[in-house]
Amino acid sequence: MSRIRRELDDLVTLGTMLAIVPLTWLLMGWRWPAAVSSHDGLANVLVLLQALVEAKGDWASLAYRPDLLGGMKVRDAVGPFPVFGLLARFAFSPTTILDLTSFLLQAVIGFLGVRAATDLAATWSGRDAPLGFWLRLAGAWACGFAPVLGWKLGAGHLTLVTGMLPFLAAFALVVAASAGTNTATLVLVAAAAMATGVLFTGHQMVVYGAIFGAPILAGAWWAGGRRPRGLLLPAASAFAAVLLALPELWGVLAHAFGTDSLRSLGGMRITYSYLTGQPLDWLGSLLWARDTLRPSQPQLLHHEINNPMGPLLVLLALVPWRRARAFGVGLAASTAAALLFSMNTHPFSDLLLLLAPPLGSFRVPTRAILPALFVLPIAVLAGALLAPERPRRWVLAVLAATVLFLLPPLPRELAGWALAAAVAFRSPRLGRLATIPAPAVFLVLAVGGLAAFRERVLSFPDAFPDGEALLARARYVGDKARRAQPALDSTLVRVSPSFEWPEFLSNTAVAGGLSSLDGYYFPQRRLVELMCAARGQAYQPNSLLLRFPPERPSSRALFQLYDVAWRLDESGAVRPLGETAGPAWFASRLIHSESFSALGHQLVSLREALAFQARRAVWLVGPDPMVARARLPASVDARCAEARVDRAEAPRGAMAVARVHAPADCPLTFAMNYAETLHATARMGDGRTQPAPVFPAYGALAGVWVPRGAAEVTVTAHVAKPPLSALWRALGAALLLWQTMYSPRQRTP
Repeated sequence: MSRIRRELDDLVTLGTMLAIVPLTWLLMGWRWPAAVSSHDGLANVLVLLQALVEAKGDWASLAYRPDLLGGMKVRDAVGPFPVFGLLARFAFSPTTILDLTSFLLQAVIGFLGVRAATDLAATWSGRDAPLGFWLRLAGAWACGFAPVLGWKLGAGHLTLVTGMLPFLAAFALVVAASAGTNTATLVLVAAAAMATGVLFTGHQMVVYGAIFGAPILAGAWWAGGRRPRGLLLPAASAFAAVLLALPELWGVLAHAFGTDSLRSLGGMRITYSYLTGQPLDWLGSLLWARDTLRPSQPQLLHHEINNPMGPLLVLLALVPWRRARAFGVGLAASTAAALLFSMNTHPFSDLLLLLAPPLGSFRVPTRAILPALFVLPIAVLAGALLAPERPRRWVLAVLAATVLFLLPPLPRELAGWALAAAVAFRSPRLGRLATIPAPAVFLVLAVGGLAAFRERVLSFPDAFPDGEALLARARYVGDKARRAQPALDSTLVRVSPSFEWPEFLSNTAVAGGLSSLDGYYFPQRRLVELMCAARGQAYQPNSLLLRFPPERPSSRALFQLYDVAWRLDESGAVRPLGETAGPAWFASRLIHSESFSALGHQLVSLREALAFQARRAVWLVGPDPMVARARLPASVDARCAEARVDRAEAPRGAMAVARVHAPADCPLTFAMNYAETLHATARMGDGRTQPAPVFPAYGALAGVWVPRGAAEVTVTAHVAKPPLSALWRALGAALLLWQTMYSPRQRTP
């Protein structure tokens, strides 16, 4: 096939994927403006997108948001996913952005999967393997609508799907290099997939793809001729993608390695703190049917413990394993490693955690099987492309696929396995059933997998919700509360909701545009440390969904520090909750605590007097490295007792500003979380400005050491960038240009 013809073929495949994905969702019952995702897709992704749309797609505006979880580094904790930012710039609604992103992810997965399958077939056979319309369509369904993706997209786990893109892109490039079929379209799509994959917060799957996907990549390269030259294309494309993403990725990396991150990348073992894979769950994952899930497992875990494979497993018999032996070994090694790791099989899991410490920072080890599951339909499609016969009448295969799609789960399961077995083993006893062409059976089973995908998407109680109606309902409550209490216009003044809706969970108040300590995303580490200390608990790095019941003494202590002054009812009515230290305040002395545990006990023991005491003294956690870095004075000037805050506010979408009177250098605390990226500027009475040190006050809050004579203090958040950002992007673009235009395309002999 000529270079131009191959380029056109890739464009046709990509266009087919972009068109077929939304059409397939329509076939499954989705209608605009409903959201294709529910669960976490509503509770946190939709709330995030609402904030990003308000910021007109500018991720830098989300460098720090005081209204989320007491103050959160949204951009660096979540990752500046460029697809979200681009769609938000065009003023699409949050639900539309969520849907279009899901469609795009599936289209990219389908394109890379189908492209990799044709290259595998070409590598194994030594000749081009044409797709045709129906196999291209079947590949889109088998890869982009794999049953396991039904769980991930239905649950709103777009981060996990995005995190798998670097592995899938690398796999497609490895087999393309072996077949000598790389094109500009493939390289650009793969590089974009890699760059976006590392920028979003699915870093668990990036790490899992690198570790558990490595045997698959190595096997594919070995089976393709094991020439070092074959590694040039994927390595150069990956390097170019990283260089292009580096300016935006820098802040994410700084956050991950800093003191604000909820989880550290080393020295942490939370892998099995949430769930551990079980043999019965893996046996149930062999089937399409969802009914095989154990009743003892809570429904909340179904999307994590069930990783459906279905009859495509049998069709692996179509792969010419003699020529693909190394690929088979790599696939088997990846699967075995994922199973042993997920079930915490000693000593294998201990050794793997020792050799790869970042694995200890991620929970839900059952996700390690995803690299193998993503490759499963690709390998089967490649085997089907090598079948000696193609259907003469695809209409019969289409009719059979339609029937299979409409069948109830049990008959569908039986029919799918029977068809797969008939084609795989070709027993004469099966008569005409054994003569069905393999490509036709692949189409039928791809549609059967589509039915299993739909079954999982619809299994969530709030499937296909109207996201815009939910957000409008939340905003109505928030608007009513702000009209009743104008102080809530400042994000430094917070509410404690007396209710939460199941769609938004503890983000219900935030969805309404109100500031709250309750929330569901990635809270600042110090907030969680302070919360756990106040409750008398050990540090809990899995604390993503935070709730603060007012009846708890620990909650009342935090309310006084974070200015949670109002109780919000579902009607939108608000009532006073209790005295707080206010949105910002000065203190006139320092108290040093030896640990968060000691600090938590001291604060809770003050009970309702904490607000008064906080305005007199600021507590510091001595071992905190950021306290030491601030180089604070050993004591506070006695004149600070006369310092006052005349006004402090942080309008929604803006940072905190306090108008103050400072007769000496004094510690000022804002009722929001400390972050390493916060910078403070003091404006003096004569108009001069000077920087002021920012430090963790009361363990977790943002403290500023205000210079004498300051009239106004502004706290802003900066986005960390690498030196010479433009140069890194230019190098990445140049390397990518070389790959698309001048890299060799001759087939490896």
